[in-house]
Parts: sequence; structure tokens; C-alpha cells
Amino acid sequence: MNGSTSAKVGTSEAVPRSSLLAQLSDRNPLPPGAFVVGIGLGLSGLATYVFFAITSRVLDPASYAAVGVLWSLLFAVGNGVMQPLEQEVARAVADRRARGIGAGPVIRKAISIGAAFTVILVSVGILTHTWVLDRLLDGRGELVVAVLIGLAAFAAGHLARGTLSSHGRFGAYALFFATDGVARVVAAAVLGVAAVAAAGPYGLVLALAPFVGVVVALAGQRGLVADGPPAAWGELTRALGWLLMGTVSLALVVQGGTIAVQILAGQSDEAAAGVFLNGLQVARIPLFLFQAVLASLLPRLSQLAGSGDLDHFGRSLGRLVRTISLIGAVAIVAAIVAGPFVVSAVFGSADVLGALDMGLLAGTFVIIMVAICLDQALIALSGHRLMAIGWAGALAVLVGVIAATAGIEDVFLRVELGLVAAAVAALVWMGGCLTLRMRHHPEVQAVSLAEAAAETPLQD
Repeated sequence: MNGSTSAKVGTSEAVPRSSLLAQLSDRNPLPPGAFVVGIGLGLSGLATYVFFAITSRVLDPASYAAVGVLWSLLFAVGNGVMQPLEQEVARAVADRRARGIGAGPVIRKAISIGAAFTVILVSVGILTHTWVLDRLLDGRGELVVAVLIGLAAFAAGHLARGTLSSHGRFGAYALFFATDGVARVVAAAVLGVAAVAAAGPYGLVLALAPFVGVVVALAGQRGLVADGPPAAWGELTRALGWLLMGTVSLALVVQGGTIAVQILAGQSDEAAAGVFLNGLQVARIPLFLFQAVLASLLPRLSQLAGSGDLDHFGRSLGRLVRTISLIGAVAIVAAIVAGPFVVSAVFGSADVLGALDMGLLAGTFVIIMVAICLDQALIALSGHRLMAIGWAGALAVLVGVIAATAGIEDVFLRVELGLVAAAVAALVWMGGCLTLRMRHHPEVQAVSLAEAAAETPLQD
């Protein structure tokens, strides 16, 4: 009797609960997997802060600055070059799977392209290390080696991520980010406890962590490389050139400030890049949080545009831009009022950027967030070429303003003015192109969460 009663109770409770979950699922505007991807990206961003909080307390200022430049280089070059490959893998594999065709040949082609990219980048790094890497990394050979290893690690990471996301394995995709971040933090903590005060080991941690993420994320995965008809190179390279141009330019705008400070300060202030990096990390906290939204933004916009509902498309984008602008205004004020204190507390440094510097940097990244929203809308309207030209132009503005302000002695201010100008230029371009694009009602291709996740500029 009791067992029968229990069964009935269990059944009666299961039905409404199932119905409730179905209703919540139907009302959820985010594509499946967006939530777990956001968690993975958030953990990775948090791990970045913890890693640098540890290293800033263990290394001397010059060594810490060199590790910071290494980090910026890996993202500006490794992420910038390999991210388009992830995007193309996500698109091509998702297309094959939608047609019931095995993706193995495409993935093997992608591995060949990734290996070629890695060989080219590593070769250029070796050939030019005396003029470029040695100068940027304060002549530390162990960090030069870390850069070269890190480029290979980024290639492996992006290929794994593109393959996982295109198969809908978003749990494993998020696991990559979480594992990569945790590996960095744990290794840095072990080195810190062991009182290792040399830059090299921390640089190697940054370089090797993506390999750990790849191994853990791919463990137990099956059916990723299913046999299928031969793949033409065109399946992966149709938009690769424009994507390379756009992502490398965006990565250099987002990450290039630390590199620029290192070049401009030179031997006169070896710690300057580290000071700037600390301020940059705090000022762009909203941009790290924004990644979780960005991964789900593009599919949603693509769906609206693809259905021809450009009015709803415009309203949705407008609400998002207004929300980001409002939150951004608060972030700017917070950066001016509390930014220097937060930097000092988090990174344990007495030498920090001033309130004006923090305000300019925070403002830069608020503008960049809005510009990225607009460039995602352009991509949803098949405007990859316009997106690429916009970020390339922004990079040119950054370099031009820094060069034009040579008379200003404050290196930080020169770089900050360049970043603000670059962000504004990108925003104006994206906004103008988007307005024209919407008027012409272009043909739209649907964008999946797999492709959208690969668009995010600060994934690690």
C-alpha cells in the first residue's frame, strides 16, 4: 500500500515539474548551451584575475611586467590568428552535421591549417626574436620559449573548442575554459608557495595550461571525427581572410595597450607595463562579464534577422546597447572613484594607475562592448567584411594617435588616448555600416551558438 502511494505521489509530482521545466525552456530566449558556456567563460575570466593576483605578489615589478606582456602577446597573436579557425570549424562542421554528413574530413583539414599557422608563427617568432620578442619580453629567453609553446597550445585549444561546440558538446566546451583557468591558478599557487620568484615558470604555466584544458575536455568524447565525403579547402577558407583581419585587429586593440606601454617605456621604466596591465584588468571587468552575454547574442540576432523581423532585431539590439551603456556609466564612475584602491587591493601593488587613467580605460571598454554588439549584428546580417574593416581601421587609429601624441610625456595617457580614439572609431564605423545594412535587408545566414561562442574576444 505504501509503495503504491509513493508511486502515485511521485507520478503526480513529476508531471507538473516536467511541465514547468518545459515552459521555462520555451520562454528561455537563450540558445541551448548558452548558460553553461557563460559559466565556463566566467570561470576562466576569474582565474585570470587570481593568477595575476598571485604572480604580482611573488615576482619583482620588472618580471611581473614581462609576464603580463607575454599574456598580452599570446592573446593578441595566438587568439587573434587561431580564433578565425575555430569560427570556420564551428561553421563548417555544424553545416555538415545539419546535412547528416560526417565531419571528420573537415576537422582533419582544419588540423592541417592550424599546424601550418603554428609553424609559420613560430618560425617568424624565431627569426625575429632579436628585434621583437627579446625587446618586448625584456630579453628573457625563457619567456620567448613560452610564447612559442603557447602559440601551439592556442592552436590546439581553438581546434578542440571549435570541434566540441560544433557538435553541441557545450559542457565539454565549458570544461575546457574551466580546466585551463584552474590549471593556471593551481600551478601559480604551487609556485608561489614554493617561493619561485623567476618569471620563466609562470610564463610556462600560461603557455601549457591550454594543453591541460584540451586533454580534460576531450577525455571520453566519442564520435567527433566521423567519416564523411572528402572536404574541399573551400569549406574552411571562404571567410578566413576577413575573419583573420577582424579578429587579429580586435585582439590587438583589446590587448595591445600593455604591449604599447612596454615599447614606449622601454628601459626607463621596466615596471610600467605591469602597472598598466593591473589597471587594465580591473577596468575591463565588465568586458569579461559581457562574454557570457555575447555567446548567446549572435544566434538570437541571427534568428530575428533570418526571419525578416528586422524591427524586433533593431529593438532587441537597442535594448542591449542601452543596458550596456547604463551599466558602463556606472562602471566608469566606479573605476574613477574606487579603481586605484581595487587595483592595489587585488594585486598588492603600491604603484597603480590614477583615477583619470582608470576612468579612460573603463570608458574605452564600455565603448568597445557597444561596438562589439554592433559588429555581432553586422555578422548576423552577413557583414563579416565590414566588421573586419572596422576593427582594422580602429587598430590604425590606435597606432596613429599614439604616434601623434609623442609630445606627451605621460606614456599611460598616450596609450589611453589611443585606445579611446580606436574604440570610438570602431563604434562609429559599426553603427554606420549597420544602419545601411539594415536598410538594404540583406540575405541572412543563420548563426549557431557554436559559431557565436567562437566570436568572443576575451575567451581565456
